[in-house]
Amino acid sequence: MQMTLKHRRYMMWVVMCLMFMPPGMWVPSLPNILEAQGVRWVLPYAMALTPLCAMFSALMFGALSDRKMNAEKLLGALAIFGAFFLWLGFFALEHRWHPGWYLFFQGCNALISGPMFALITKIKLVNLPNAAKSFPLYAVGGTVGWMAGGCIVSWFALDQSADTGQWAAYIRLLMGFLCFLLPATPPTDHVSRGWRAALGLTAFKLLKVRELRGFYFASALFAIPCVSFYMLVPTMLMEFGSLYPTAQMTLGQVVEIGSMLFLSMVAGRFRIRWFLIVGMVLGLARFALFALAGDLGLLALIWLGIALHGPIYTFTMVAGRIFLDKRVPDTMRGQAQALYQLLVGSVAGIVGSFFCEVVYQQHVTEKLSSWSVFWWALAGFTLIPLAYFFIGVIGKSSEQEQ
Repeated sequence: MQMTLKHRRYMMWVVMCLMFMPPGMWVPSLPNILEAQGVRWVLPYAMALTPLCAMFSALMFGALSDRKMNAEKLLGALAIFGAFFLWLGFFALEHRWHPGWYLFFQGCNALISGPMFALITKIKLVNLPNAAKSFPLYAVGGTVGWMAGGCIVSWFALDQSADTGQWAAYIRLLMGFLCFLLPATPPTDHVSRGWRAALGLTAFKLLKVRELRGFYFASALFAIPCVSFYMLVPTMLMEFGSLYPTAQMTLGQVVEIGSMLFLSMVAGRFRIRWFLIVGMVLGLARFALFALAGDLGLLALIWLGIALHGPIYTFTMVAGRIFLDKRVPDTMRGQAQALYQLLVGSVAGIVGSFFCEVVYQQHVTEKLSSWSVFWWALAGFTLIPLAYFFIGVIGKSSEQEQ
């Protein structure tokens, strides 16, 4: 029996769940997996390589979905091929191949899979009625998937095992096949021609708009210190005596579900830009809690900081994509989301990986209290995007907001 549009919309929730379950398994586990394999030095390169490779594909595939190919078919193909390289990367770690092989396969996975979130975002925003209210409800699927992935890892005691990544690859493969059951999202731009349009470079003209430029740059600056969350918090948990760091990292996703539901209920009553401000302020508060945990030696403060990840992610990443979608023409929706992924996920991810590692190496020692200086430094950095957003976005009065 042919699937109805209603059932295909339900499938978006399932695909979101399966899309975020694999990274929910291997991303929080990666620092401890590399430590167990004796190659901890690879971590900053691995964290930077993913956004670096994704940077080259995000705009191109975003433009492809706008101009030539249905977004749901493109998403399915990318997920299937990406799963293959994800599996190979952790296979190389498990069999103790040279770490360069892991970086190579992970880079291939990132190159192929990097645009996936921008594509699923476009599919949801195009096909959901009243996207501002319904988008967060469907985003909950990703939250549930990430949380389930982390709990599965700790339940089967895979926090330090390379098997984690191979399990994640099998789930990604399943998700790829289910993408072909999503609502049809055909291309809308039948006018743009030339190599600039083909590579998605026309998306950069969005930066000429002051409001969008302020949003893009503030979001990218805010994302730089946020790289530390999955890069270093699992290590901090282990040093503070946690036995199940991957599962405890999912505490943020538990709170995130409530944050998503809250955003869905009030999105039409308040201007989205104020949610972005609240998210950044909470980001600063999270780093302050981690710093106090270092000062006082309290594991509970780390848990509280992890819990803040829920509203931080919801009010910056989810609300941010809604904010962006309302301000770009229909013919550039895919490219606008891809540019966001490029600046926030790729450029900020690369800079953040090395920035956080440098600050970590300079300040963190075997003393638990040494974590305090590290987190206070990141809290101070967070003031920069907060101020920039006020100047570049809040300072512009003539806005159409919801």
